[in-house]
Amino acid sequence: MKTTTIPLLTAKPVPVIGVGAMPLSNARPDGTTMPLEDAIAVLHHAFDAGLRLVDTADIYAPSASEVGHNERIVGEAVRTWSGGRDLIVVVTKIGITRTPGPPESEWGRDGSRDYLLRAAEASVTALGFEPDVIINHRVNRAQQPYAETVRGMLAVRDAGFAPAIGIGNINLAEAQTAWEVTQGTVGAVENERSPRYRGDTDVFEWAIANNVAFFPWSPFGGGDDAKNLPTAYPEFAAVAAELTESTGTEVTAHEVALAWLIAQGPTVVPIPGFTRFATADSAARAAYLDLSAEQLARLDATEGTNESVYPD
Repeated sequence: MKTTTIPLLTAKPVPVIGVGAMPLSNARPDGTTMPLEDAIAVLHHAFDAGLRLVDTADIYAPSASEVGHNERIVGEAVRTWSGGRDLIVVVTKIGITRTPGPPESEWGRDGSRDYLLRAAEASVTALGFEPDVIINHRVNRAQQPYAETVRGMLAVRDAGFAPAIGIGNINLAEAQTAWEVTQGTVGAVENERSPRYRGDTDVFEWAIANNVAFFPWSPFGGGDDAKNLPTAYPEFAAVAAELTESTGTEVTAHEVALAWLIAQGPTVVPIPGFTRFATADSAARAAYLDLSAEQLARLDATEGTNESVYPD
C-alpha cells in the first residue's frame, strides 16, 4: 500500500486510503448487526491489504444503549491482527451524544471540557487502548463557543487519552480558531468530500496547505448516491473505462473517485466503509491508479453539490 507522511497526525506511515468502520455496526432490517467474527475478519482483510488507518466513533452503534459498539469491534480487530497494533493508525471521534429514549435514540452534542474528557476515557475503555487520534465529531454551535470545545480537546490530549487531536464537520472560521487555540497542532480534519459533495472547499484547501490530515467521509457520496456514482457522475465511469482499456485490468468508477481524492494533496486520506472482502480489495487497488493531468482536470470540472448527505 502506498503511504504518506503526516507528522501532525502521527509518526507512523499513513496509508493513502483508510477504512471507515461505521457500516460494521449498522443495524440490518431484522435489527441484528454483522456477527462480531465476520466484522473482525473484514477488518483483518483490510489491514492485510494495507488499509491500516481505521476510523471509528463512540456513537457508531445500532442503538443508543450500545454506544461504543463500533469501537469495541475495532479494538478487538486491532488487538488480534497478526501484524500488531503499532502498524495501525486508529482514529475515533467524540462529541455527539446518544441518549436512550423515549424516543429510542435522542441525538445531541456536547463540546464541554468535562464531557469530552469523559467521552475520551470511555473510548479508550471501549477500544482497549489509546487511539492515535481523537477527533471532535461535530460542533455544538448552539451552546458552546468553539474555542472552548477546542480547549476541551487539548485537555483530552494533555490527559493522555490520545497523542493527537482533530476536528470534524467544521467551517473555515472554526478551522482557523482551532489552529490558533492549539498553536498549529491540529492533527486532522474529518469533513464530507466526494464527487457529489463539493462544499467546504476552503476547509479542504486549508487542511492541505497546513499539512493537516483530511479524511473525506462518504467519499462515494453516501447512501444511494454511492451506489449510483457511475451513472450520476459519468465522467468517473468514463475515466474508469479508459484505465480499464489501458491497463487491461478492470477499474471501477468508485476506484477512480478514491484516486481522484488522493490526488488532491498528500494529506488527503479517504475512508470508504465496507462490509465485504471484495470492496476492501477494490479500495486497496485504487491507491495504485495513476490519473493523468487531463483526466484529473475532467474530474475536477464535474459538478457536485453543497448539500450534505447528513445536514449539520
